[in-house]
Amino acid sequence: MQDDFNPFPIYNYVSKEYFCDREDDLKRLRKAMANQRNVRLISLRKLGKSALLHHFFKNQRKYVTVYLDIYRIRSEEEFIQKLVEEVVNQIGRPGPGLMKRILETMRSIDLNVGFDEVTGLPRFGVSVRPTPSRDVTMRELFQFLDQQKKVVIIAIDEFQQVMEFSDGRTDALLREYIQQSKNIRFIFSGSDQRMMAMLFSDHKRPFYQSTEPIHLDYIDQRVYNDFIRGHFQSAEREIAPEVIDRGLTWARCHTYYVQFLFNRLYGLGLKKYEESDLLQVRNSILREHGSEFKALTKLLSPHQAKLLLAIAKAGNVDVPTRSSFIREHGLSAVSTVRQALGVLEDKELIHRNESGYMVTNVFLSRWLESDI
Repeated sequence: MQDDFNPFPIYNYVSKEYFCDREDDLKRLRKAMANQRNVRLISLRKLGKSALLHHFFKNQRKYVTVYLDIYRIRSEEEFIQKLVEEVVNQIGRPGPGLMKRILETMRSIDLNVGFDEVTGLPRFGVSVRPTPSRDVTMRELFQFLDQQKKVVIIAIDEFQQVMEFSDGRTDALLREYIQQSKNIRFIFSGSDQRMMAMLFSDHKRPFYQSTEPIHLDYIDQRVYNDFIRGHFQSAEREIAPEVIDRGLTWARCHTYYVQFLFNRLYGLGLKKYEESDLLQVRNSILREHGSEFKALTKLLSPHQAKLLLAIAKAGNVDVPTRSSFIREHGLSAVSTVRQALGVLEDKELIHRNESGYMVTNVFLSRWLESDI
């Protein structure tokens, strides 16, 4: 990696050197896959589940791994197209030999070899032919995967999106073929905890009690501190553990916000970092997001905006409908607060954890409680 590389990537997984901890989660994933157990991986948005999946796959040698993100997929037809496309492109190096093997089994698709616009590497273009039933393509795909010499692990990120498909039967279709397969393991990853619970905990749904749950938590603050300090020291930059701790506390050890904060702090290019530098970066981040956050709060009703502000100022609220909390923050009647709470939760502006309700976006929360 080049000398001026910032060791706190924000958007993409880079390599194990820039990935912090998650050892317990990795062990559970390894054990589940080794013992033929499918997994549902659940976390808050931006807590690092996608990076965890990429990190897990990066270090696998005995499995064939396939990753697909379906956040933007809107229908079962699109989903099957995306699944087939990612399988054929991640199962091996595109070429005549692999193409022949694929087409011998998957007769409902057309393939051509092109080049990826970003990487310049060969990539299959896939077209799923119209068939009387989408079951045909799924059956062929699973047959092809079952023929592989190695076990295949497929990670489907943002899996809760299948609940939005108008077709309404994608989970049932998948479950049918998963039950028949002997060579495929699945990791279903999602950030909408309520929808994931509906998919896997509702006894009326096809995936009821069919997976092992893994819930991602925040990275331990001491572990994160050591990780951050190590990268500053590697670049011969001095930063006190106390300054790092203040940054971690401010970002609530929430992976994306920690990475963003320390990416910006590291980017100052100083030889020694003081608390004043951390404060400068924090304020700069909040000012940059200010207009966006103002626009967001204007889309809310006055009751919703007031409740959001109250939760941000409190940090964590166990019972927002409690009379003492309502009085302290000048909120309306309990019924109005309850209704506003539901709307904010539906919009994913707040979330509920074991100790209560919090504003989901850490920067939004800090902006609301600040004078910036």
